[in-house]
Amino acid sequence: MFLLHEYDIFWAFLIISGAIPILAFVISGVLAPISEGPEKLSSYESGIEPMGDAWLQFRIRYYMFALVFVVFDVETVFLYPWAMSFDVLGVSVFIEALFNFRAYPNCWFSLCMAKRSIGMVLAEYSENQKKKKEGKDSIETVMNLIDFPLLDQTTPNSVISTTSNDLSNWSRLSSLWPLLYGTSCCFIEFASLIGSRFDFDRYGLVPRSSPRQADLILTAGTVTMKMAPSLVRLYEQMPEPKYVIAMGACTITGGMFSTDSYSTVRGVDKLIPVDVYLPGCPPKPEAVIDAITKLRKKISREIFEDRTLSQQENRCFTTNHKFYVRCSTHTGNYDQGFLYQSPSTSEILSETFFKSKSSVSSHELVNQARFFCAE
Repeated sequence: MFLLHEYDIFWAFLIISGAIPILAFVISGVLAPISEGPEKLSSYESGIEPMGDAWLQFRIRYYMFALVFVVFDVETVFLYPWAMSFDVLGVSVFIEALFNFRAYPNCWFSLCMAKRSIGMVLAEYSENQKKKKEGKDSIETVMNLIDFPLLDQTTPNSVISTTSNDLSNWSRLSSLWPLLYGTSCCFIEFASLIGSRFDFDRYGLVPRSSPRQADLILTAGTVTMKMAPSLVRLYEQMPEPKYVIAMGACTITGGMFSTDSYSTVRGVDKLIPVDVYLPGCPPKPEAVIDAITKLRKKISREIFEDRTLSQQENRCFTTNHKFYVRCSTHTGNYDQGFLYQSPSTSEILSETFFKSKSSVSSHELVNQARFFCAE
């Protein structure tokens, strides 16, 4: 006869394995309310919508349910024979298997994908704090200094000054996951960091191809007008807090395309807020490491409320670039200041050199100038 009480350890294991992901889901919702937006709810992470009508669009929650089903379905199959040999293995193996159970990180990751973050979105919390501070005098301080801050004089010496904000900043210093966003030659220098010579893994940098799993984006290369909406969409899909490093001259000011280019964005900070500017053409890998080090120092003294507030207020968000239409310089008529006039030909009338007739080409005017200068 099949007796359920003989498998109490199996049910205990199953209940604990299901309670931990649910508890993580509830805690993340209490600590940081979800910040839903049209871009974060989008199923596509490439920055552009798919072309054609043969695509079946699914929300991200369908993938989450499928992943949870596969994890529990597969792991439960292995729980049955393990529970049968519990008397032989003992309690120590049960505890060890409980903490090494593979369903925990997988379920946690699945639930976090559904919430779009792991409790790092504090938009609503910052708005509430802003309303509470209205009407109070506040001292305007410099945000995100590179140097480490000194201890507050009002902090009692007998109380540990480490706060939850400091603990959160410290935990994020070694977990900056950059989004692979290379558009030009600067990305070649960034790619060399992945090799064993520089080994940027020692800084906790794990390259990601999904914006939902990244909290740092290095815009390495030229950003064009056509690519600007895609970049903004990828930035919006990243969870809070997120950081941007503008790498290279083309990204910061447009570089060699800044003077005479109809398709290049003159600075990526017109699209998304930039935390660290890294000049160079292209910057060396050592310079990229230095920029990451400065960003780590910046994060170490950051406050969630100030970070979210600065992104909402000081943001130059625009993808509709308006350029003034100027008259073309290739009209075929030359101005007197553009041609060289020797002292020996100063008596010659300017009407001989410069004719405003439309039938006279620029090539003929240059030949006439050379002829008179030779005389």
